[in-house]
Amino acid sequence: MMNSQVAMNGPVGNTQNTPNVVSPRFADGNRKATKRLSKPSVAAAFRWEIRKAGNLWYWIATVLFDLIGMFNGWSQYVDYRKDFEAQGVTWAAVWGQAILLPSMVFMPILVAAFASQIESNEHVGRNWQRLNASGTASTAIAGKMLHGLLASLLTVAVFEAEFLVVGKVILGFSLRDVGPFLLRGVPMALALWAIMTLTQAISAKFESFAGTMSMVLVLTLAGCVLSLIVPSLTLAYPFSLITGASAARDLDNIASGSSMATATLMTAFWVIVGGLIFRRLTRKAV
Repeated sequence: MMNSQVAMNGPVGNTQNTPNVVSPRFADGNRKATKRLSKPSVAAAFRWEIRKAGNLWYWIATVLFDLIGMFNGWSQYVDYRKDFEAQGVTWAAVWGQAILLPSMVFMPILVAAFASQIESNEHVGRNWQRLNASGTASTAIAGKMLHGLLASLLTVAVFEAEFLVVGKVILGFSLRDVGPFLLRGVPMALALWAIMTLTQAISAKFESFAGTMSMVLVLTLAGCVLSLIVPSLTLAYPFSLITGASAARDLDNIASGSSMATATLMTAFWVIVGGLIFRRLTRKAV
């Protein structure tokens, strides 16, 4: 009977393997483990942005509106084929018309609508206020910007793929001369990323989809006017960045290394500016 009582009241298992919960060493290790587990992850925020983005409409619209530009480029070349052949002009003849309308109107508005659709939902349930209170707003912004970069790269990839199909498959151009047009995809992607980041910042201020898109529409129209009147200043204004980055109004310098470097630096500058504005406005978002 005594043995049974002792067994019931005695410690279960091997006491040497049981951690001393009051030990400072164990407590310190537990705090470190908890901190590691609770540390916000940019990768997780990035994956979450991908999952919650309802973007099928965006990719369908991107393909269709790019096709409008491609048709313009193809039509331009076919109508003046003899003149272009006499001058030895191939890819540039298509590029100039194919990118002009998308860069001035379609791409800025589409990427802005894509970003605004996602960001307007952050104001439902006061998400930004909660993220700021928990100290995870910076991580969320990093995840959003990485998602914006991915979307921008894929958007340019869609345009470049259609351009290659029209030039090589339909018109029979040589791939030997297509290099500069593919390299233009780098500053173009950065330009789209800058516009997307600035739209996210605007959305943090205006909250609603309609309010954000109204502002973006005005800014885009101003960019169109600037592109037509003063093409040399397109890289100085964020909502005309794509036109400048693609050299749509400066085809003579389409393959210029200095022109590409300038476009890349200016678009990267606007990405940084957009990110700083985005961070600042999210601190005040409710």
